[in-house]
Amino acid sequence: MNYLLFGRLNATKAQLIYNTDFEKEIEDLLEGKGISVSEYVFQDIKGKIIENQWQAGYKLPSEKALCDIFGVSRVSVRNALLRLSALGLIETFLGDGSYVKEINSGTNINNLIPTLYFEKDIMSILEFRKELESGACALAAEAATKSDLTALRRLLKRMQALQNDRLALAVADQEFHYIIAQITRNNLFIKTYEIFGDVYAKHMKHMVGVMGGDLGVHYHSKIVESIANGDAEKARKFMYEHISKNQEFVRNEEANKILIKKNKQKNK
Repeated sequence: MNYLLFGRLNATKAQLIYNTDFEKEIEDLLEGKGISVSEYVFQDIKGKIIENQWQAGYKLPSEKALCDIFGVSRVSVRNALLRLSALGLIETFLGDGSYVKEINSGTNINNLIPTLYFEKDIMSILEFRKELESGACALAAEAATKSDLTALRRLLKRMQALQNDRLALAVADQEFHYIIAQITRNNLFIKTYEIFGDVYAKHMKHMVGVMGGDLGVHYHSKIVESIANGDAEKARKFMYEHISKNQEFVRNEEANKILIKKNKQKNK
């Protein structure tokens, strides 16, 4: 853990605890370090557990309380807790809360590849998402209820209204994909999406920032229609095409960067 960085963040937190814009302040501090807000929450809680500040059996504050403590959104807190649970550091009981687990010689606190590695490799993220989410769409088409479809259509409408606000659009985009994972009713799809939630958040912010939202809304509309019609193969096809288009954009973007770099070297 970068104790200097996290110490500075905690000092800022003390000064801004009542500031509703605190999460933006945290993002600004972390921007140059390549660390997400969820990573900050994860590292802070993990540090307390490893350093025995929070001992085995200790009940963690509620999600809402942690949101207030860190000044971040519930999504950031939830992603951090899911990662801690995956590492075997905490255990969560439905309707009760999360507790620190006993750490013994068999507990591997580094058994997940750091998400920062994936944040720098957009193509790996897209390849992973293409295979995972196309399958999720097929399952969603078979499992969606009327209330699920209402939630998807409402979110799609919100995305259409956010075309000029790319930051908010990126958040809505991530939520759209997460809802599809939830509709599958398959815990592995849901947990996988949640564990990588902080990676996805940064990824969505980048992709929507450079591409805009027209292509996403186009494919999301087709996906919602396919899910509503119970057409699993079309839902799978449109999600696969959607992410493939993103891959094509990234390849072109990288090719242009290489070309620009070569031209600069020639002109020297």
